[in-house]
Amino acid sequence: MSPILIRRSCESKVRLTAVRRMLVTGTLVLAGLASAATSYRVRPGDNLTVIAQRAGISVAALKAANPGLRNANQVQAGKTLSIPNRQLPGQLHRVKSGENLTSIAHRYGLRLPQLLQANPGLNTHRPLRAGASVQIPGRNVAARLPSPGRLTGSPVVRRSAPAATLRTASIRVSSALSASGWLWPVGGYRYVSSGFGDRVLDGEHEGHYGVDIVAPQGAIVRAARSGRVLESRADFERGWGWTVVIEHPDGWITRYAHLSANLARTGERVVQGQPIGRVGSTGRSTGPHLHFGTYLRWNPKDPLALY
Repeated sequence: MSPILIRRSCESKVRLTAVRRMLVTGTLVLAGLASAATSYRVRPGDNLTVIAQRAGISVAALKAANPGLRNANQVQAGKTLSIPNRQLPGQLHRVKSGENLTSIAHRYGLRLPQLLQANPGLNTHRPLRAGASVQIPGRNVAARLPSPGRLTGSPVVRRSAPAATLRTASIRVSSALSASGWLWPVGGYRYVSSGFGDRVLDGEHEGHYGVDIVAPQGAIVRAARSGRVLESRADFERGWGWTVVIEHPDGWITRYAHLSANLARTGERVVQGQPIGRVGSTGRSTGPHLHFGTYLRWNPKDPLALY
């Protein structure tokens, strides 16, 4: 066989292999792009401008994720749109008094190893100096679904859950308190499926800054203590789903996450035992339960140590 023919044959095989690799790579890229979005079903009265504003993205980004759309003011009710995930840029965090690496990672929805990787000069055995800078790495966050017709100051109800109606006259506030004065947030349900501290989830080690209390969908969640509502919102960026955060007078803070409905408004003063939400499975959740977190000046503490 001629050497020229051998050379040409080899070159053809190399080109064919390269084309196959490009096709495989393109398929993987497209698959990644397809998974980097969350579905949203359009409701009557929606348009692209309103949907984009509620989802925290631009109309251009919404159009790019849905190339079949043309008019921002005409979108058919019932149509399913893709809400693209968001890329948050890296930033510097200025350490405040009392903060540590664990609480900072938790604040930005990071795992502690991710924060340490971005800050190789830091370690968990040395206290952070107030005023020091910590690098927060850029990260992808889950798409924020538009809240369904939410009005300022109105209770927030998760669209996949039945409408929540609060009838205070028919709900008894339990008087069963712990020795330290804390009320168990889900009366009648004491089983904890995941405790406080390190755990493995989806094959990865992570810090679990609270306890998971198993309870049926829609069960009433009550304020463990009196205080002021810091947050009442959908926090899908950090995996909490619908969440309520309450600040208490003596530096304690409590979080109630994965709710199916929020029954307290941001800024509202709540009393111990007041219904503030309903058990659900929103956000990063494997089934109906309440994530109950307790913090002392934003330093995570084991809730079970308070009961």
